Amino acid sequence: MKSYRCSYRNCKQTYTNQYNLRRHISINHHKVRFTCKTCQKKLCSAQALRDHAHCHTGEKPYACKFPGCTKRYRQGSQLSYHKKKHARQLSEKVEVFAELKLTFLLRHESKEIYEAPKGPYSVNHAVLPPLRPNSNLKSLKF
Repeated sequence: MKSYRCSYRNCKQTYTNQYNLRRHISINHHKVRFTCKTCQKKLCSAQALRDHAHCHTGEKPYACKFPGCTKRYRQGSQLSYHKKKHARQLSEKVEVFAELKLTFLLRHESKEIYEAPKGPYSVNHAVLPPLRPNSNLKSLKF
């Protein structure tokens, strides 16, 4: 993994991406535009200051709107990360549903078209009729 190192003298900070390095430089080495009045933490943007203030108030204004989910977060980025979990869960459910639908259709179709004869037969006796469209499948809705 590539790391980004601060080039200022006597600073040994490294980061995994350029965004965090630029934020470090703007906060620690350039003029800081925003300071928390409660703890004196230096922040580089008004949004960062608003999100930071939630640490002191305990407020969690970012709510998940997914049906049945009651999670709330202090920062929008935390909510975004949480939403990705819901998206993954939904895609997994869609894949399972598609597999179940296919299994059902195959079973339904095979019961309508093929019937195993009774008696002592071997695999060599098996002859399947040609496939024909099944009108019952058109009425099924998923």
